[in-house]
Amino acid sequence: MSRRTPGWLVEATAWSAALVLAAGVAVAASGVIQRDQPRVSAQADTPVLVDTGATAPPAKRAPRPVKGVVSGGRAALTVPPISSLGPPPGIVKDLVPDRYAAPEDRWALLVGITDYRAPTHDTLAGANDVAFVRAYLLGAGWRADHIKVLTNKQANGAAMRAGLAWLVSKSTPGTFTLFHYSGHVKQEYGHEKLWPYDRKFITDTELARTMKRTQGKVWVDIAGCEAAGFMEDLPSDRILVSTSSKRTQKSYENPQWHESVWVGLLWDAGMNQRQADVDHNGLVTVGESLRYAAYWAEVVTYYQRPHGRQTPRIAGMPVRGWTLADPPA
Repeated sequence: MSRRTPGWLVEATAWSAALVLAAGVAVAASGVIQRDQPRVSAQADTPVLVDTGATAPPAKRAPRPVKGVVSGGRAALTVPPISSLGPPPGIVKDLVPDRYAAPEDRWALLVGITDYRAPTHDTLAGANDVAFVRAYLLGAGWRADHIKVLTNKQANGAAMRAGLAWLVSKSTPGTFTLFHYSGHVKQEYGHEKLWPYDRKFITDTELARTMKRTQGKVWVDIAGCEAAGFMEDLPSDRILVSTSSKRTQKSYENPQWHESVWVGLLWDAGMNQRQADVDHNGLVTVGESLRYAAYWAEVVTYYQRPHGRQTPRIAGMPVRGWTLADPPA
């Protein structure tokens, strides 16, 4: 009697061939997220882990949910959990903030690069990741004039440094600031570096030194290869850092999503499509989505060859029971 390859293994192996490295080496695509509406166009923008068993202290009010603002569909994860990774994350009582930042106290710098200056390989999703994140923030009540977006040629070294300085200047006690980056990361001489359009690199130590000058609550979210190299000296009780892969790993993009795997799972499937709502209360906290994305990023990249899977890393700010409609202050 012949032995047949299990269907789930065929499917998961097909997933391995469906992704692309963030370094821009393209291969065929296969979908994991069902989208009822078209993707956000990047052209629209011009310009582990869990706090297990924590008991939430009483809050003045519960954080508000964010309505889906971009894709109306639901995520259909077409691969099952990997037994060696254990079961998907269950219900965790995330700590909630004592106070929340009002829209006038929220600021964001979003950097995403798809089209790099030659000879650097392009990415597939950098600019579109940023378009999605911006749309999500606007849907969560953020002010458009408090969101600075740098994509492609705009995201040169000088502009990125000026943007970070602008973000730091807005971060005072009682504020919430977000820095998101989607693009290449360069490893050199024991350091990781953000890769601007013009190769005027920003090192991990420079980024940490800059962001630690902030005074309010901060979230730094990086989607790029070897991204965890940026969290060595950055996470703290008030600075949350999330990265798409370990310092020794590559990160991937999904061509059919038009998003990186990390943004597709954390921002789109997890928060926007509410797939991370494991307690089914209609409220997806950042903590829930981080756990969801960290687990499923490993699952859907588990069979990637030759670079292997990506394992997201999250550290800092243990208070994660909030949404982007009500971020902590």
